[in-house]
Amino acid sequence: MSKRAQFSKHGFRNLLFFLLLYIFISPFLVDYPSIAIITHSLLSFTLFFSVWAVQKRQNYRSLAMVLLIPVLALYWLGLYKFIPFDLLSAYALLALFYILLIIAFGGQLIRAKRIDLQAIYGTLCLYLILGLLWGALYSLLHELSPGSFSGALLDPPNESLLTTFNYFSMVTLTTLGYGDITPQSHAAGALCQIEAITGQFYIAVVVAWLVGNFIADRQQQPSK
Repeated sequence: MSKRAQFSKHGFRNLLFFLLLYIFISPFLVDYPSIAIITHSLLSFTLFFSVWAVQKRQNYRSLAMVLLIPVLALYWLGLYKFIPFDLLSAYALLALFYILLIIAFGGQLIRAKRIDLQAIYGTLCLYLILGLLWGALYSLLHELSPGSFSGALLDPPNESLLTTFNYFSMVTLTTLGYGDITPQSHAAGALCQIEAITGQFYIAVVVAWLVGNFIADRQQQPSK
């Protein structure tokens, strides 16, 4: 019999709290340099709690812990431009870190014993992390190839690059398409297409999975 995942008691709940806090609060703070450090601290806390949401029995947790150290180090060094290319490396490692989380959390959800509140928290966390992943990828592409994106939020260049692309990513993931930021290269356009398809595919598959498993759980429960 295949092993089923047992979620930690508050892992996904705590992670969802910090994900929402980071996504909703950071846009209001980045324009004020004196308090912008709160945004970067929120991201650091979010990444930390994401590691603890990974199951202990998985090797992914150890790998995530090891990867988290250089991610945070390069990210903070990049903010203050201590060494060349540190922010570029931080975006690349951040994207890799998010990919690792998606694989780990996806596996946990697939092996879930039943659909409960923790499973719902987990599906929401996974969806938001998908958005943050593409935000990191857009930031990385923008650093590697300036001019890949254009828009009012990117002109003039600002210090809130990751926050700006996180916003653009969430808009693309949900296929809202406001048009305030637009891709200007084939690579940028390809990333946007893949994210939009992934967002729609995720919603369709996850809703079907949640409903199917919920019905299966109800059928297995003994009737009173």
